[in-house]
Amino acid sequence: MAIDGENSSVGTDSFLDVITNFVGILIILVMVVGQRARNAPLPAVDPPGKAELDAAQREAATIEEDVNKIAAQMSTVEAEVAARTYERDQVNTLVAAIEQAVAKRRAELDEKDQKKYDLARERALTADEMERLEKERRQADGTDAPQSIKIESYPTPLGKVVDGKEAHFQLRGGRLTYVPFEALIDRLKVEVRERAQHMDGAPEMADTLGPIGGFRMKYLVERFDTPRGSYLQVAQVELLPTSNQLGETMDDALAPNSRLRDKLSMMSPRQYTVTVWTYPDSFSEFRRLKKELYELGYPVAGRPLPDGMPIGASPSGSKSSAQ
Repeated sequence: MAIDGENSSVGTDSFLDVITNFVGILIILVMVVGQRARNAPLPAVDPPGKAELDAAQREAATIEEDVNKIAAQMSTVEAEVAARTYERDQVNTLVAAIEQAVAKRRAELDEKDQKKYDLARERALTADEMERLEKERRQADGTDAPQSIKIESYPTPLGKVVDGKEAHFQLRGGRLTYVPFEALIDRLKVEVRERAQHMDGAPEMADTLGPIGGFRMKYLVERFDTPRGSYLQVAQVELLPTSNQLGETMDDALAPNSRLRDKLSMMSPRQYTVTVWTYPDSFSEFRRLKKELYELGYPVAGRPLPDGMPIGASPSGSKSSAQ
């Protein structure tokens, strides 16, 4: 009987050991699961109002684009008004000069000669008026066939903003020259990437590159720091010609085998808009060029510039408006 009691005690102790070990394992598993639950990342939740914010940002971008288009159209209209004002001032100056010359010549005559001068002037004016009336009479009688009048029609100045490819030209001093805008911009991108690591935290970087095709590019690059990092942005570029005699005269440009026609032969009218940066001394040449380009099928964007102002661009500037 003693042996049986001993065996019963040993069996009970083994069973208790198994239970104890099992409970310990459960406790360890509970602690591991709790630790993982604390370290698990919370699911991303969009902040409240994000959809409304995105919609507002899209609407603001649309409004800004519309404002830029209207500003571009206003710029073109103002340029046309400036051109017409310049022409009117030139005509008024010429008329005033002629009147002054006539008055000066009359003042140099004595009283008798002044009367003769006035009579001769009146006789000339009367002869012109009689000739005009006689011509109208012949036309009314059918003896003088009416002359045909040619009316040239051009697109309205309120064109559309250029979003495609552009071929840039400068018209200054009556001379037309091609502006290698894209080549200079490509060179600028390479130079900014190469020099960005040497800015050493400076807020901006300014320099000049080129020349390419007779133009140097003066540029200003600004640095912006954000919580996500820093980035560079070209704030302004200006194109400086190396000479005031670049390009060819308008007669040469419109002739066969000119440099203008050579450039245009590599640019399809369906893909390119011709942008002409024009100075006040070349408005008449611009009208001749615009007529020729329209006949060739090219959209034309005129960008008038005051004397002394270089061709330039910036993020806040307006796009060309083609007619």
